[in-house]
Amino acid sequence: MRRAAVPLNESPQHDILHSNLLAELFRSQRPDQRLMVLDFGYASPATVAFFNQFKCRLDFIDIYSQEFIVDADNEDSHEELVKKFTQAINLDTGCKLDICLFWDFFNYLDGPALKALMAALEPNIDEYSRGHSLGLLNARNQLPYNSYGIHSSARLIQSQREGEQPLIYAHSQRELNSLLDYWEIDKSRLMPDGRVEYILLENRNPQPTAGRFL
Repeated sequence: MRRAAVPLNESPQHDILHSNLLAELFRSQRPDQRLMVLDFGYASPATVAFFNQFKCRLDFIDIYSQEFIVDADNEDSHEELVKKFTQAINLDTGCKLDICLFWDFFNYLDGPALKALMAALEPNIDEYSRGHSLGLLNARNQLPYNSYGIHSSARLIQSQREGEQPLIYAHSQRELNSLLDYWEIDKSRLMPDGRVEYILLENRNPQPTAGRFL
């Protein structure tokens, strides 16, 4: 396994978060090629250990700590935001991703910023690409300020982040479907605390495929 040169976060305390959907990421893989995985979070030792069972390339970018996210400038144009996200993602356009671990990052982006992220990531997404994310059922639910990792195909780990939590944008599932462009929400699961787990599939067909939504 090739891993990006990001220091591992050695946070000693974490909680287990059960997942009914994570295994969906591995149901369809690119034939005879290593997995290409992009983790938008921190370099979790648990995630590294989990992916050791696969032939893969695993990149962590800890997008939450990027300066343009921490000190967001709402005056940035779409083109400026796309450039910043592209630099943060730092992938060749020929690299096609199998798995994108977005975690809860969408909740910290307003509509224009989320559209810019999709534009920056678009060259790296194809019909084999799948995504995982966490959202909120509605704005009344609380979003814990956590980092995430993978413990197993049925369990995530979460640990509290340090610092001040950024402004939260609680996108509904309908809003996400309109903002995520070439992704569609294939499956969703409501968690007991009001968070929602999503599995995303690439779908550049403007008409959603019947039966793919839960």
